[in-house]
Amino acid sequence: MDRWHTTPARYLRKWLVRPGQSVHTSFLCGVAYRVGDFATGLVIAWLIARY
Repeated sequence: MDRWHTTPARYLRKWLVRPGQSVHTSFLCGVAYRVGDFATGLVIAWLIARY
């Protein structure tokens, strides 16, 4: 059981050490992905309604 608790902590430490990775950067990438997904859905809905 102890192994399951150390694995995520190790993974997070390795992730934070990588160059260019931060919580802020990851958050912004996630937001951009969601906004892009929403915009794509909006365009598809507009095209369906128009034709």
